[in-house]
Amino acid sequence: MGIFLIVLSLILLVVLVFKNVPIFFASLISSIFCLLTAQLFTGGISVIAGMTSTARLADSTQASSFIFGLANYFGNYFWMFTLGAMFGKLYEVTGAANSIANLIVEKLGAKAAVPAIILVGFILTYGGVSVFVCFFALYPLMLSLFKEADISRRLIPAFYFAGAGTATGWLPGSPQLQNTIPGDALEVGYSAALIPGWIAGIVEMVLVFAWIYWCVARAKKKGEHFEVTEADQKEIDRLNALGKLPGFLQSILPMIVLLVVLNFTKLGAPVSLFIGVISAIVIFFNFIEWSKFWDTLKGGLMGGVTSLFNTASVVGFGAVVQNTPAFGTIINVLTGISGSPVVVGSLATAVMAGVCGSGTGGEGIALPIVKEYFVPAMSAKQIQGFARICALSALTLDSLPHCGLVVTVIDYSGNNHKSSYMEAGVTNVVIPIITLIVVLFPLCAMFGYL
Repeated sequence: MGIFLIVLSLILLVVLVFKNVPIFFASLISSIFCLLTAQLFTGGISVIAGMTSTARLADSTQASSFIFGLANYFGNYFWMFTLGAMFGKLYEVTGAANSIANLIVEKLGAKAAVPAIILVGFILTYGGVSVFVCFFALYPLMLSLFKEADISRRLIPAFYFAGAGTATGWLPGSPQLQNTIPGDALEVGYSAALIPGWIAGIVEMVLVFAWIYWCVARAKKKGEHFEVTEADQKEIDRLNALGKLPGFLQSILPMIVLLVVLNFTKLGAPVSLFIGVISAIVIFFNFIEWSKFWDTLKGGLMGGVTSLFNTASVVGFGAVVQNTPAFGTIINVLTGISGSPVVVGSLATAVMAGVCGSGTGGEGIALPIVKEYFVPAMSAKQIQGFARICALSALTLDSLPHCGLVVTVIDYSGNNHKSSYMEAGVTNVVIPIITLIVVLFPLCAMFGYL
């Protein structure tokens, strides 16, 4: 009965998010429902204690609560979310993101829209630009290339996620949160399981390229064309009106600084991102509109805070679930599953990411549980393998239809789920799952990480 009530609470959360209820309120309502039904049918702490108690701040043996789970996650990852968002904002307002895009388009040719858009998204996000910020920087370019190549605009979401929303979030060395969160939580390097990780990442990108080419060919065969809207033309005109941009080498330099500091020092992700932000300010000095400098940083800061708060709200719901009597039963079932604890931990991460509609939210809920119940049974090398597998697991079911980023990209591009989600869903749900099961798991086993 208790497990059924937890599942019912999870379903309520997903339904509310899918109905466009803001994630904080969806988490709040689902948490109250979870506590109330548990108290009525299986016992457990009161709704008030489960939602408001801060006792665990003073005593780690006390039960967790919604507000503790939210506040703890918010505090732990504040700098990573906000500094990452500010780094991306600097790339957007200085035109550095466009400079990188322009060179790639120039070298490949405007008609090579498929590889051009995918490669630009890959470079920007692996270089540290937030996947949320990257979309708004790339959108005018995608419209321009789609218009020239006469590709149906309903494929814009799939194109964007192909480059910016797949391998760059979990590849070894990536500064994206899906990679740094398990690295920090498990106390392993951000390039853990380097060889199997990169091999699997390359395979995933090959699959993504093949799928996007097939989608384009299929759309053209059906007679679909690019139909420019008034809003599209304004975005294209804005792109064409950009003034002097930083050079390509100048544009990628802050990314190089960030990646080097992140992967070749022990300063950690927050300090590495801070150095990345400072280097971007210095290197892009002549391209910053100084009269709006603080507004630029504030825009990045608030974007990061909003994203962090939304994710932390879902983690608060996860803390509430841990307070129910049925949670212990779930843990007993999971720990009783025969096989590698790495496999069980990755399954828990993927499921929680699907529930949250967020990879980082899924990691925020699953990692503390995995660390307590499964990591002690892992060897040092298995922990490294799990960090890599966890990062990819978080980027599988996170992109189900209720995912906030998926909804934003589809809506902003003037599409809807009916017209665009199938192609996007295969790109950032089906292909990552295939990569995880068919490629990364066997490779990790081959290299002794499983």
